Amino acid sequence: MKASAHPPAPDTAAPQSEEKRPWALHALPPFPAVALQLMSLLDDTDAPIKKIVSLLRIDPALSAEILRVSNSALYGLSRRIDNISHAVVVLGTEVVKRLALTVALSRFSRSFMRVHGLRVCWDHSVACALLAEELAQAMNQPRDRAYTAGLLHDIGRLALLTCYPVEYNNLFVVARENDFDELECEWELFDVDHCAAGAWLARHWNLPEDFVEAISRHHDAEPIDASLLSIVTAAHHVANRIGFHVLDVPSDKSVAEILARLPLPDSHATAEKLEGFADSIRGSLATFTPNARRA
Repeated sequence: MKASAHPPAPDTAAPQSEEKRPWALHALPPFPAVALQLMSLLDDTDAPIKKIVSLLRIDPALSAEILRVSNSALYGLSRRIDNISHAVVVLGTEVVKRLALTVALSRFSRSFMRVHGLRVCWDHSVACALLAEELAQAMNQPRDRAYTAGLLHDIGRLALLTCYPVEYNNLFVVARENDFDELECEWELFDVDHCAAGAWLARHWNLPEDFVEAISRHHDAEPIDASLLSIVTAAHHVANRIGFHVLDVPSDKSVAEILARLPLPDSHATAEKLEGFADSIRGSLATFTPNARRA
């Protein structure tokens, strides 16, 4: 049975055009405007601090949450940060931008986090973001872009969950119990899978094309170079391997095997670091979403 009432579904035999919004996203609430504007600054490494501060001040609730996280044990600052300008000066513009996007996505996703079993989807997204950032740093690639792409790589799934938390939870149960392919189940239920839905959103939000590629192909690509697609794909598989998988099927490859073809200066050391990264990820998750009931 399909999800709740919707316009007539298109032919599921072929993907829909990129210009046409999938019907499953018709009920999607708007993403925080400030976060979208911050994403437009992804490739603007010289964005003035005043511009970042002015943007964040438009959304007082978002600013308040950023300050809460800034003053948490996650950053371990000796002095309290009491305004957004101070946060940007102390933490830096890139850190505050990443923090703002994470908090915004957490707010966007909060509706489904209290549904049993679905919090793992949020955990996986944050884990992928943090792992992508580590991999980018190791390969001397922009950390900000890698973190953001990792955070958004499953935005299509988070969007479907936001619109249909109960139906998606049922999909999880069926896929787990019967070892069904997750993407095929999504097409059956929503006439779109989360990769295609995410690609549509990424284009709708005017994200860079390499973000669209990472969002749409992270399940089928191989991590072979220093591209954003390879970084996100590797982070996705490592997250699955170290315990942050969405379905109960972790990667059958070791972390070292996942990273083997990436141009890392010291692949062994990076693999060893990421294998022990789970506790750090859990600490970040506890800070970003302290009130969400864990599954």
